Amino acid sequence: MKKALQILLIVIAVACGLFLFIHRRVIAAYLKGEPLPDAPEWHKSCGHSA
Repeated sequence: MKKALQILLIVIAVACGLFLFIHRRVIAAYLKGEPLPDAPEWHKSCGHSA
């Protein structure tokens, strides 16, 4: 059980790291108070046109 929890925590850490890497431009623009970049076309077609 302890080994499964360690693996789960590693998977969660990797997923969080990928999320931050993928969204780095949006996060930087938000922190600087700049306009957010437009989402790519494939993202808009998935219903995520924020």
